[in-house]
Amino acid sequence: MYNPDQAVELRRLVIDNKKNEQFIQPKLHTIAVLSGKGGVGKSNLSCALAFALADFGKKVVLVDADLGLANLDILCGVRNARFNIAHLIDGSRTLSEILVHFRTSERASKLNGSVSLLPGGYGLKEIADLDDFAMERLFLELSSLEDLSDYLIMDAGAGIHKGALAFAYASELTLLVTTPEPTSIRDAYGVIKSLGSIPDAKLMLIVNMASSSREALDVAERIRLASMQFLGNAPTYLGFVLKDDIVERSVKNCRIFYRDEPDASASICVRNLAGELLRVLDGENFNLQSVNSHSLKGIKSIFRAIISRIKKGEKNE
Repeated sequence: MYNPDQAVELRRLVIDNKKNEQFIQPKLHTIAVLSGKGGVGKSNLSCALAFALADFGKKVVLVDADLGLANLDILCGVRNARFNIAHLIDGSRTLSEILVHFRTSERASKLNGSVSLLPGGYGLKEIADLDDFAMERLFLELSSLEDLSDYLIMDAGAGIHKGALAFAYASELTLLVTTPEPTSIRDAYGVIKSLGSIPDAKLMLIVNMASSSREALDVAERIRLASMQFLGNAPTYLGFVLKDDIVERSVKNCRIFYRDEPDASASICVRNLAGELLRVLDGENFNLQSVNSHSLKGIKSIFRAIISRIKKGEKNE
């Protein structure tokens, strides 16, 4: 039923938000993390990267963007999280009540680095079905993330469904995680193919669970060559993470390996990846100008783009 009071409130929200957008230049870097299949360590890597970036003095917010099967809170050792994005959507809780803040290293604390988690628990389709007022209220709450963080890492679902790909299109940079396993390589290629016209410099490849740097490079080159030959474009190779027993032990214990074992071989690799990301996105001695010139978007613009793609995909089905 039409509610005139709600319409007035919606107009006020939109006008106030537009005024704010005129004076606030978004400084937030957005990264989507994808994989062609499950079991490649995508979510574990997302968590580790967040803490590695914090060690460089960055404020990071992790978003469980696999909203249908959210489990990032469990992986991070958050047991029985009271609230998640569903409570933000229905208006029963604010963003500050939902965010989970983690303890970081002494180095990160000295540099004012931090890591927070926005737990998932709600499907993208349900978000796309919200009315204008509820959508605007949600976007307004999420916009405050721009003041809380330098980097937003969105751990999207595995596979080529429209929800995961929507995060890739909307983000400033997309990290595609694969392993040396043939099925993982094939599925990573499938993601690249599904992304279609996404700019090369916006898509970067990480080889996880590699036995050596040589093996990782060989895997990356196979994917890049096949992509260039059959698709006419190829992702940039960002780096690798070595296979390390500490990772599996940490997952079983719902611990974050990078925080518990910062000197492990896998942790050192993740720290190297974080350094490369800083060079890419902050422009430190890196030549990927097409990435650096990519205009930063506010949270509202990012989520609008994601929802728009979801709705467009539903119409085309």
